[in-house]
Amino acid sequence: MKKMAVVTASLVAAFGLMGLGAASYTSQTTANAATTSTSPTISVNTIYNNSTKVTGKATKGVAVVIRNAKNKTIAKGTASSSTGAYSVKLPSTEKTGTKLYVYAHNNKTGRYFYRIMTVKAASTKSSTTSSSTSSKTTSTSSSSSSKSTSSAASFKISTPTGTWKSATYKGWAIQYTFSQKTGLTEKVTYGKKTAYPVKYATYSVTTKTPTFWKINVTPKTGSKSSFYMRFTAKNKFVIVNSKNQVIKASVGKAPAANYTYTLQK
Repeated sequence: MKKMAVVTASLVAAFGLMGLGAASYTSQTTANAATTSTSPTISVNTIYNNSTKVTGKATKGVAVVIRNAKNKTIAKGTASSSTGAYSVKLPSTEKTGTKLYVYAHNNKTGRYFYRIMTVKAASTKSSTTSSSTSSKTTSTSSSSSSKSTSSAASFKISTPTGTWKSATYKGWAIQYTFSQKTGLTEKVTYGKKTAYPVKYATYSVTTKTPTFWKINVTPKTGSKSSFYMRFTAKNKFVIVNSKNQVIKASVGKAPAANYTYTLQK
């Protein structure tokens, strides 16, 4: 299977992002596909250690394939041709922390898209308050908070696909574009000047909670990198650290700040 996206420069996110002058984001979604056609999509509901089925929604009529960490197929199913909903029975329950790879595969075109789901303890169905751990559900916090507080979100995010743009800060604006076809692109503008610290990067999404995600970036050259985001609404996110605390972040030469990114229509 071919990687669908090509990186022209390395990503530097919340923890030290570089270079405006250079030419140039538990479950996990990796943008892998052939580059000549749009891949199918899939969302996966949280899998617990007592789950007997994997459920969610995908592109209508596609095959849904579940594999383990050894790339062995353990279950198969098909998304509804009318709604895209699917329910695939597991051969057995899985241990907490186990990674399952859930694929949407278009058998006609050969295109595919998958999410890596980390099996959670059944106790995560109830809200708790603690430091950042696998027992939490949805997390919210402020930059001054030392702990993350869990609460159920009133919205649901299944994919970062789209263009997300920050408000202007001291004349600077940052834009993230997530595409299942071309990967991740970062754009920085200052007045009439534009730079792309990252173009067409292969990315994956590790979902810590439904609204707290880790973005993993694989460049064509250079080191892999990652950053964290928290969705504050269905169409907004902020950059946070690994403990889900809001931090000042930057891309390229843009000044570090608490940027809020809004999905563009």
